[in-house]
Amino acid sequence: MTLEKQLHQIGFNGKEAKVYLACLQLGQDTAFHIAEKCGLKRSTVYFVLNELIERGLVSIWKTKKATLYRAANPKKLFTQLKRKEETLSEIFPLLQSIYNFDEDKPNIEVFEGREGVRQIYAEVVEYLSKGKEIMCWGDVSHIWDILEDVTDKYLAQARNRRYKIREILNKAEENKKYVISIRRNRNPNHGIRFLPENSQFAGNDNIIFGDKLVIFSTQNKLFATVIQSQDISNTYRNLFELAWQKARE
Repeated sequence: MTLEKQLHQIGFNGKEAKVYLACLQLGQDTAFHIAEKCGLKRSTVYFVLNELIERGLVSIWKTKKATLYRAANPKKLFTQLKRKEETLSEIFPLLQSIYNFDEDKPNIEVFEGREGVRQIYAEVVEYLSKGKEIMCWGDVSHIWDILEDVTDKYLAQARNRRYKIREILNKAEENKKYVISIRRNRNPNHGIRFLPENSQFAGNDNIIFGDKLVIFSTQNKLFATVIQSQDISNTYRNLFELAWQKARE
């Protein structure tokens, strides 16, 4: 994953990441040279620089000849993230107290785009780290190109021998490649089976963890639907077990 994409994950948008990286590389320089370096229009760069100045990530120095910009030390990113975490810790009890969730009816949420899907995978990995099992079924062959950064990270984490995972997949060539990469991890708790060729899943992926059922869709728009209900998750667990018995290694 590129530095630019990694900056997206900590709150930079595309143009902010380009300008910030250009500033880091150039040292103290003009907006003209920064625009040349990152390949953006000068008017756009001025706007982004002002945004970064407000966030304390770029400083400005005016001379008689020119206005110069300089990126703050990257250590400042740690300081800002820590401050955000401290603020969230302070307001979390209040947010939790006003969270409108009725345990007697299913709670349905939709997460759109890459960031939304990353958030779901982060929850799944946290659940796995507690030694609990997740169940997955569907077709993962269409996911790799769309979510390469997410899936690469997931594969790396799936090497953890404490993680308990069972998957049922279509017998597609891309899925077979996925299985080979999983087998290299040598995790004895990661079981994978294939459906018979006359019984195939539609082009989506699904996960059950805890009291949540997640349905990923990548056909037209990338999003994940999360249904939180103990009854529904238990029902789909039972259906998964029936399918697991019919599937083949």
